[in-house]
Amino acid sequence: MLATPKPQNLDEQSTIPKDLWRFSMNKRLTALAVCLLLSIVGAVSAQRLVSLQPARAIELALQNNETVRKAEKVLERAQANLRVSKAVYLPQVGLTGEYQRQKDGDIDERDYLTRAQMSVLFAQFGEIPAGLDAAQEEVRKTEIEYERAKKESVHAVRNIWHNIILTQEEIEQRRAIEIKLKEKLRGTQLKQEEKRIGFLSRLNTELELSEQQLALNELQRRLDVDTAELIRLTGLDPLAQVALSDSLPDDDVTLEAAVDLALANSLDLRDLRGDMIRQERLAAETIWNRFPELSAEARYKDLHVLLEQHQQNRTWDAKALYDPIIFDRERDASSMFETNPRTQDGWEVRFNLNIPLYDGKKTTNLRAVELAELERLQFEYTEKTKLIRVAVRRDYRAVASAKERMEIEQQRLEIRERYLRTIERVLDEVTFDIPGYQGLTFNDAFQAQAQFTETQRVFYQARRDYARAKEQLRETMQWIE
Repeated sequence: MLATPKPQNLDEQSTIPKDLWRFSMNKRLTALAVCLLLSIVGAVSAQRLVSLQPARAIELALQNNETVRKAEKVLERAQANLRVSKAVYLPQVGLTGEYQRQKDGDIDERDYLTRAQMSVLFAQFGEIPAGLDAAQEEVRKTEIEYERAKKESVHAVRNIWHNIILTQEEIEQRRAIEIKLKEKLRGTQLKQEEKRIGFLSRLNTELELSEQQLALNELQRRLDVDTAELIRLTGLDPLAQVALSDSLPDDDVTLEAAVDLALANSLDLRDLRGDMIRQERLAAETIWNRFPELSAEARYKDLHVLLEQHQQNRTWDAKALYDPIIFDRERDASSMFETNPRTQDGWEVRFNLNIPLYDGKKTTNLRAVELAELERLQFEYTEKTKLIRVAVRRDYRAVASAKERMEIEQQRLEIRERYLRTIERVLDEVTFDIPGYQGLTFNDAFQAQAQFTETQRVFYQARRDYARAKEQLRETMQWIE
């Protein structure tokens, strides 16, 4: 009788499944780690670092900013409309056909006629047609608006660039102060443990550190918003990390040069100059109302030369027309449908003339209207020029005032910091005595700390005001170089 094998230990029986389970879990964890690594690499690659220089940022803004591109498309539409209005000045080619059929008893008559039409306007005199004038004005106005959109985009980039650079500088300076305050706090805590100073001194240091950390957090949030705005203006990838290379250089320009730049770059003055040139033309065109009304036609065989007057505008068009027969079937001369000859032989001349002798002073009054409008534009141009001169002078002086204010606040900040540190030394060291600093309390330290914090805020705001004043002067000059 065969002996039945004894069952093995339960631990020995479960050894293989445990190894398989461990291998499977390790495989899953490895795959998960690979996926996580790939996602991190993808995120890092998506958030690629873009180093920007001021000139490159402005170039990107002019290429990618939606406001500039919309203005560009409006200009393209106006230019296309102008080309439509000028299409009549190009050669016109056409083809006309005629088919006619009649059956009378057993006679079936068919008639075919095809002509080619080729015409060209080779001369035009008189007023500029209203449609063409409107199209030209639309192009001129949209060109100015396009330039305005580009200048506004450049000024927006420069303003946000100043904000980011100043925010980064303030963050660096406040972080240096934060490091010093942390070291000071550790020393204050040791002195308090040794019973050398009171707890109020430690609390004062903690309060100062908290104020700096709060300012740093606010600056980081502000930097994030300003960077997002710069990315929007330049059309960069929203996931890109932007690093600014350097600050914008200061402008070295005198007051007289600033005024000259403003007058040369002003889009409002450019628009007014265009209006005055057009108005001078409109005033001169009123003389065409005294010109005789005439029309004429000269024909030799299939070639016509026409002189036509448009009733809506005082405009005369000289046009050449050639309309030869290119396909014809001769008609029956006895047919009742034969009304016009097939060919135009010989020559023909027609002329019509109407000379106005008196129009009730219509032309004189029309000219007076146009001249009055021209004088109004001239006065407006002079007034605008004076306003620009005053605005440049005001903004130029504002830059000088903002610079002086910034320098004063910087000096005030240094004084407040020295005063605060001296009070802290007097209160921390009992044996330390400075003339004029006797009898100080922690209330004096708290007040000095509050004054120092407020002076810091005012100084950094003064720096921003100075940068904003410089850019405001540039905007008044409409200077984007």
